[in-house]
Amino acid sequence: MASRSRIQPLLRSAARRQSLLSAGGRHALRPVSAPAAAAAAAARYLTTTVVRPSKADGLKEIKLTSAAYPDIKRDSRFAEVTDAHAAYFKDLLGPSGVVDGVTADAMDDIAAFNEDWLRKYRGQSRLVLKPASTDEVSKILAYCNEQKLAVVPQGGNTGLVGGSVPVFDEIIINMSRMSRIHSFDDVSGTLVVDAGVILEVADRYLAERGYIFPLDLGAKGSCHVGGNVATNAGGLRLLRYGSLHGNVLGLEAVLPDGTVVDDLCTLRKNNTGYDLKQLFIGGEGTIGIITKVSIICPQRSKAVNVAFFGLESYEKAQQAFKAAKGQLGEILSAFELMDARSQDLVHAVRQNKRPLEDEHPFYCLVETSGSNGDHDYEKLEAFLEDVMSNEIVSDGVLAQDETQSKALWGWREGIPECLGHWGGTYKYDVSIPLKDLYKLVDDTKAKMEEAGLVGDTDDFPAVGVVGYGHMGDSNLHLNIAVRRYDKRIEKVLEPFVYEWIQERQGSISAEHGLGLAKKNFIGYSRNETMVGLMKQIKNLYDPCDNERPFCRKCMDSGRECAGYEREMVFITATIDDAGRCSSHPPRQVQSSSRRSGGGHRAEDIPPRLTPTEPLTPAWDDLVSLSDNDVVYAVQIAALHTRLQSVARRPDGQGQVKFRVALPEYSPVDVETWDNGSNTDLAAQTMVSLLPTGSDNGAPEGICAFLFEQNTSSLVINGITPWGVPQEHLDVVEKMGPAHFRQFPVHHFFVRVYRSSAITLALLHRKATFLASVEWCTVPWELHPKTPLDRLFDIIAILPGILARADRTTPFAATLQRRLKAQELLEGCLQLERRLEEWEFFARAPTAEHPYAYWIEDPDDPDAQQIPFSDNLAFRDGISSVTFLYHWMALLLLHRCIETLHHTIFQPVIEDFPHMYPDLPPNLQINLARYQQRRDFASRICRALDFALSTSVQPDLLAAPLAVALEYYREINASSRDGELEIMWCENFKLRLRSKGQDIANVIQSRSWADIGRG
Repeated sequence: MASRSRIQPLLRSAARRQSLLSAGGRHALRPVSAPAAAAAAAARYLTTTVVRPSKADGLKEIKLTSAAYPDIKRDSRFAEVTDAHAAYFKDLLGPSGVVDGVTADAMDDIAAFNEDWLRKYRGQSRLVLKPASTDEVSKILAYCNEQKLAVVPQGGNTGLVGGSVPVFDEIIINMSRMSRIHSFDDVSGTLVVDAGVILEVADRYLAERGYIFPLDLGAKGSCHVGGNVATNAGGLRLLRYGSLHGNVLGLEAVLPDGTVVDDLCTLRKNNTGYDLKQLFIGGEGTIGIITKVSIICPQRSKAVNVAFFGLESYEKAQQAFKAAKGQLGEILSAFELMDARSQDLVHAVRQNKRPLEDEHPFYCLVETSGSNGDHDYEKLEAFLEDVMSNEIVSDGVLAQDETQSKALWGWREGIPECLGHWGGTYKYDVSIPLKDLYKLVDDTKAKMEEAGLVGDTDDFPAVGVVGYGHMGDSNLHLNIAVRRYDKRIEKVLEPFVYEWIQERQGSISAEHGLGLAKKNFIGYSRNETMVGLMKQIKNLYDPCDNERPFCRKCMDSGRECAGYEREMVFITATIDDAGRCSSHPPRQVQSSSRRSGGGHRAEDIPPRLTPTEPLTPAWDDLVSLSDNDVVYAVQIAALHTRLQSVARRPDGQGQVKFRVALPEYSPVDVETWDNGSNTDLAAQTMVSLLPTGSDNGAPEGICAFLFEQNTSSLVINGITPWGVPQEHLDVVEKMGPAHFRQFPVHHFFVRVYRSSAITLALLHRKATFLASVEWCTVPWELHPKTPLDRLFDIIAILPGILARADRTTPFAATLQRRLKAQELLEGCLQLERRLEEWEFFARAPTAEHPYAYWIEDPDDPDAQQIPFSDNLAFRDGISSVTFLYHWMALLLLHRCIETLHHTIFQPVIEDFPHMYPDLPPNLQINLARYQQRRDFASRICRALDFALSTSVQPDLLAAPLAVALEYYREINASSRDGELEIMWCENFKLRLRSKGQDIANVIQSRSWADIGRG
């Protein structure tokens, strides 16, 4: 029997806490050898970075769905898309709303829309439509209905059952542009959003207001709310908050003939006739496209606790679940089951230290959510003690903080990603009575082994059979990890799995939907009467049934419609990462463009450059650009300069080519750049391309953004440098976020404008419009985000807090001032937690680097500069810039927290005898922690040289340097303890200026052209 003295050290020991931290949490700096810094750049190039391949090699092309499933026939009576159809949609939606492979060569751009995430299905669509409003969706469907054009709703392709991609040449309707949050009632908790709002964006929006979205998925960084509703997604919070059938209050949808169904009710009670919205929830888009959703959202729990434990049998897992329901009751929010094989695969891929010392056949993760942290922790601790004392659980740990909780959740949420490491996965999402839940895994494994398909070498197509899922709602994820898709595996699995489920009266689809993968197997879960009713409902809402071309009913013949023969999944996401969830890397798509073997471009035609697929983040210094079927590897650079002093002269090679003469380089002066609430900035974009065939291993081009601060002073006769009208300055906010979605304006916005604007807002303590949800999402609809982008999403909120603090702290000590300061302190602590979450993922180990940064072993120890002798090295250049801004934000945030804490604890005479505050637990902090800001300033300085050696945008380093220098000036003014650091910073300014001048010299040595715009 386990006594309390036995379990207490197990749960709270420092060793246990450290083991959790090692599982992907914060790492201490270690003196690990790092590669020497790259050699200085050659005169004509900006860096010595090796050119990365612009196209994927070794990716096997996905077989067309029509070829893989020849029994599915296209009905020739459905029209094919013509030039006239494409022209109509362009006129309706505008150029940004259409990806045209009909009249233009855009098939590379459409490839990611045609292929499903599992790389199992591939359609042949030549036209992608991206409406921005319900009215546009209505007009699209009405026109398609009239013209007999087949359509398939789709966002970013995160579905797992093959219904999110076309089978033949259906028009794809992508919902990613409908991403507006319309309203939120912070009394009732009712949220109204567009269908294209990303789940994670909605949840963060609610978190800022103390609420939580009642759904959580591994794909939350990509999937859309409308898609979640259309598939009735279950996820990790179903045990606590129930299904979407109970949480969705109303919705707006468009029927196949263009009719708009407005049932956007925000009331919990509405007993007026049939509840028709329930047909759309889980309907998988078969009767219409959801465009808006109203949903009830609960208040966010203040206390979340997590336990992770191992068990010796599935029988004991059932006993533990029964005990958890009885002892934890209303605070039980998740009970997840994982088998040993799933955890072995996660460990093999991520190489993290396991949470438990010994290995076990089964593992469970339990989460509680409540309002009383200490009470909930004690209940969870008592539960774990009880199940261990009764020998139900063999070993377990309790998370001591949020970082450890996330580390434990990583062992559950990381399973789907790690399963795909070997090549592919056969996924079965099923509901089975709890007593038989895991038996399906055992029987499937035995069946696969009997067929000789599972093994540890490449001779076997299957790696292993894995079972995990939501034990709280009897939902099992049966996954067969494979090295390659193989018909022999499919013959063993189907219909065996479905027959096994039917015998136990289970469901073949618990939360993923039917899609194309399971459409022929619905009879294993629904009887003929139920399927017949579904067909009637389908035929009522969609009498033409023209949303899939293989429907057996001709719109003109009037014969009986097969109805439910057309299933499609409407689980949508953004096109970030080529349509994948945020936890998966972008898939590389083979480009059809080929490099020309020789010859030169027409010198009098400006280049019209477009990025090749897959689209890469704007922070990648090397981008693959195509111009007239010639692909270039182009270096991205940005440099601050005085635009009025930039001289152009023809280079003699044509009318569009020119050379530039730049003034002496001077870095951005962030301390004096303050021209109001918005960033005052002008810029020019130029490109320099080498002649085709100049293959010497170096980048084949440079795209340079020349920009200048405080440009309003340069206006002459109403004209700014290079003919930019004055009215075009400071209009970024008026242009709107959708303007900055495509190259090159997306890259300028991300690399230059946004980084500058948020930095200046921080330093000058003024709120910025860039903190709004749409400015943190819409510009990235086409290009994936990096950790630096997500960091800016978070720290964009800080300037508003600093501005409010500046308006609060100077006043006399009153009760009102104290309450405002407490509110601001709570906001600061919430922001700090978000930064901690971000850091957890940013520092996660990769296959190439176990650490995000480390102490660099110097080649010449004597050359190290005092006082920062232990320089830091990073995975790559962008990582160094990312952590520079992270430490800069923390330094400013911690100073604000200290100031607010002092403000709160100033005695308030008017509140006598309660002159001093009695803070709630969530505001009680260790003030000493926030007074140790020297470490952040030191890390900034120790990282600057690495960042400078790898940067092609040296002005990015000006802000972190300025913040560190200001800190050392402050402490030096009071204690004379920062003189050496100040001298070091001033010396670094000289190195920064020298690096910028080197880049300016490269720019002056080349011929340039303004980037052509179509």
